Amino acid sequence: MGSLVAYLPMDRHQAMFRGEDLPDRARGAVLLADISGFTPLTETLVEEFGPARGAEELTGYLNKVYEALIAEVHRHRGSVIGFSGDAITCWFGDDNGLKSVACALVLQQVMGRFAKAETPAGTSVSLTIREVVTAGEARRFRVGDPAIQYMDVLAGAMMDRVAEAEKQAGKGEIILDAETADRLADSVTVEWRRKIDTGPRVAIVIGITGPVAATPWPDLPPRVEEEQIRPWLLPPVYERLKTGQGRLLAELRPAVSLFLKFGGLDYDQDDAAGERLDAYIRWVQNVLARYEGYLIQITTSDKGSYLYAVFGAPLAHDDDAARAVAAALDLRTPPSDLDFITGVQIGVSQGRTWAGIYGGSGRCTYGVLGDEVNVAARLMERAEPGQVLVSQRVARATAGRYRFQSLGLVKVRGKKGPVPVFTVLSRQLPSGPADLFAAPLIERETERAQLEKALGSVLAGRGQILRVEGEAGIGKSRLAAELVRRAANCNFRVAIGACQSTMRGVA
Repeated sequence: MGSLVAYLPMDRHQAMFRGEDLPDRARGAVLLADISGFTPLTETLVEEFGPARGAEELTGYLNKVYEALIAEVHRHRGSVIGFSGDAITCWFGDDNGLKSVACALVLQQVMGRFAKAETPAGTSVSLTIREVVTAGEARRFRVGDPAIQYMDVLAGAMMDRVAEAEKQAGKGEIILDAETADRLADSVTVEWRRKIDTGPRVAIVIGITGPVAATPWPDLPPRVEEEQIRPWLLPPVYERLKTGQGRLLAELRPAVSLFLKFGGLDYDQDDAAGERLDAYIRWVQNVLARYEGYLIQITTSDKGSYLYAVFGAPLAHDDDAARAVAAALDLRTPPSDLDFITGVQIGVSQGRTWAGIYGGSGRCTYGVLGDEVNVAARLMERAEPGQVLVSQRVARATAGRYRFQSLGLVKVRGKKGPVPVFTVLSRQLPSGPADLFAAPLIERETERAQLEKALGSVLAGRGQILRVEGEAGIGKSRLAAELVRRAANCNFRVAIGACQSTMRGVA
């Protein structure tokens, strides 16, 4: 979708074209705009048209909404830093919050045009928006392995205030934290409230006392250096875009979602926090890469940051659940050079998702959305430090490879009833070939002769290496079991090793 520059925040590629870098400390405002209604819309479209046509229709709705919203963010000289499911996080540099509030009010009006999404079959689904604005100083980092993907991250106490205020935001509301509301007291009309007894006082925006002029971004140069942009896209996404297959990326498909919460970083007080976060994210990306999983999202907070990774999109395997659990076990304990990372909690769930490129022509991303994504996030929240919690579907799909303990039915936020939850105990090594095949080998006379010859050479004092290779299901393991049986009959001491694609570090 769009040009490659649309995969970077506007202020970052404006700076890139000027040959500058963005400072890691900056004053400004954050606008979080969260849209609700896409999950029921997805279910409706799939029911009406099936997965293929349903994915196509949903992509059209997503892009229409985000195109309109992002255009207004850019018109007010804001930058979309990241997509978090259905939400966008925007940064307005050198803003005390007023410009962001003006933009938020316009976004409310824009969403009014999409309040009722009418499907081609005539079903109506409600779409709503809720927004949060905070202002102050934030940390801004570019993190990640350039061979995998750079990611733009906002961090610091201001993001904590965003998270706290978001808990009190209702549909159709614009919420300010108390600090920002006090600063804008002469310019913005608000109504104070404390929706949650233990939460901070927040303000609902009623209106602005005077006009706020929009200051759109200048046009970008028509040419862009592709090598500057490539590190900002996942390799398989970049390859498909490069070959003109970008439109094929949007689809409804089964995928496994992994959410990981971590602490140990002081984004405001530690000048090295950006370097530390970068080192950790690079390690996470490379652990995921071993199992062909991909990091999709980073959300930071001094009270606990989290990561969202996916297996099965954009690359799919028949054992994605096993790959996700294997990666989760590896990610539980960072290496010694990352011992500043603490309190790792992980949740894993599997189910149907919408995966593809979405956004507007000026800013877009590759994302994986769906109800099971939310379930993985809720399992992460329930997990204890060092614990991996998985859904029943993941436990069933990987039962032969891992040992689990059932936690019974657990109440998960966002679900009407309790859901079965399991904790991962350990890896379960596969059986050796001698245990797998107790029946005698039938036929295979040529191969039998080769086995006898190899064993005879060893008995005569000449060491041998025998490689058995062939297509899946042809009987390699059965032939290996026959070799073990014959060697044991000749009084050899037999040692059996076994491996799985998701257990590369296990001897």
